[in-house]
Amino acid sequence: MKRKSDANRIQLSAAVLLSIALLSGCATTVITPEIEERVGSEMSVQVRDQIGLYADPELDAYLQGVAARLVTALGPTPYTFRFAIVDQFEPNAFASPGGYIYVSRGLLAQMNDEAELAGVLAHEISHVTRRHHARQIGRSVDVGLITLPGRAVGVVSKALGDLINAPIEAAGQVYLASFSRDQESEADAYGMRLAADAGYNPSSLADALRGIERTVEVLTGEKRSASFFDSHPTTPARVADISRESASLSVTPVAPIADQVQLYRYLNGMWVGRQNPQQGVFVGESFRNADLDFTITFPEKWKTTNTPRFVAAAEPDGGAYLALGSTNDTATISELIDGMVQKMRVEAGIEPAERRTLTVGSWPAEVLRYEDNSKDKTVSLYYMLVQSPEQKFMLVAMGFDHFRDTLRASVFSLRQLSASERNSIGGLRLRVAEPRPGEDLSAVGQRVSSKWPVEFAAAINGLAATNAPVAGRPIKFSQAERYKPAL
Repeated sequence: MKRKSDANRIQLSAAVLLSIALLSGCATTVITPEIEERVGSEMSVQVRDQIGLYADPELDAYLQGVAARLVTALGPTPYTFRFAIVDQFEPNAFASPGGYIYVSRGLLAQMNDEAELAGVLAHEISHVTRRHHARQIGRSVDVGLITLPGRAVGVVSKALGDLINAPIEAAGQVYLASFSRDQESEADAYGMRLAADAGYNPSSLADALRGIERTVEVLTGEKRSASFFDSHPTTPARVADISRESASLSVTPVAPIADQVQLYRYLNGMWVGRQNPQQGVFVGESFRNADLDFTITFPEKWKTTNTPRFVAAAEPDGGAYLALGSTNDTATISELIDGMVQKMRVEAGIEPAERRTLTVGSWPAEVLRYEDNSKDKTVSLYYMLVQSPEQKFMLVAMGFDHFRDTLRASVFSLRQLSASERNSIGGLRLRVAEPRPGEDLSAVGQRVSSKWPVEFAAAINGLAATNAPVAGRPIKFSQAERYKPAL
């Protein structure tokens, strides 16, 4: 959850759903680049709000520079390409219709040569230019919000929709195309030609794939649900095909924008842990956000979600939900509370079981509690508004009545951070070290107190073995660092 999120809702809107349906292969529909652009634009909001964009202006400028070389080499095209870094730990890259292309911070951390990055970008550009989105079957998307019964639930769900408007269990996920083997092979072939036309070694795509796959494999037990290979399956045969076909391409090499030393400088300081403290971090069941100066404790073993717009938790069986985010509504918290009371009175026919004025640290707050008995099972609901110096928080919680005490405990756990909690927020950052004479990778890691196991460090540095010579080249490692809140 980030500071000052905008008012756009997290949703697959009717327009997106309609467009995805059109892209699903209806034989009578002509899919124009304009339609693809509209779908891509809508999906870019999904990516920004559900996954989040990674904030690093210098690294982003470098990405734009490499991408611009490829787009120039592409020549005339009906697409306007846009490139961005997404805030994902896993190595990932994907394209949405119309020319929106994304690479994750996890993938950038994996890069050891600019030609590898160019190969990945060229592959994604080729998915767009070969119009693979217009020829693949989109998977179904559930846009339901809350399944709890009751008229009051419907009213409060509208408020929750301002924060989430998607199932909590699906939040943070964006519709991604899964291409066929033939489409992947075609994107490989056209992407390699594009990379070669831009002056990059086309075989570097195979190097990138091998490196990414090795890194993922080293993460024993880690989920691969958002990895590059879920939407881009790879096999040794595919890598062999890339290596063979790239050998037939002629290249007029050009100097890279960044050699390896410069590339590592761009990567230096990037957050590389599973959690990015710029969005807040979970410490057990507690969520802490240094920029927004709050913490909240969620129920044990509930499924938690952290997106740029909100942080939330869901009871595993769907019996209760809780979400906290910000609202840009200019009304005061008392006016918003009055408005909710009136809506409940008119639309659900019930009055609040409790209304309280309180403070969250030094912040004024108001909370409503309702008991919805309009269906067979009673549902407890909480609606809370908090005014901080930065923005207005909205907290919505609802669940079957036996979760009332659990919800209440979480709602009233919201508070400002203590000094020790604020100072404890941090994460892993990519740093760069220069090896000393005679040091191998393990020795470098021990000297700089790297948090990466040596096998992982070898994979992410593109080294064949953990005892490979490292003299004369920089080494990427990770370091635990405190997060300093934005001013």
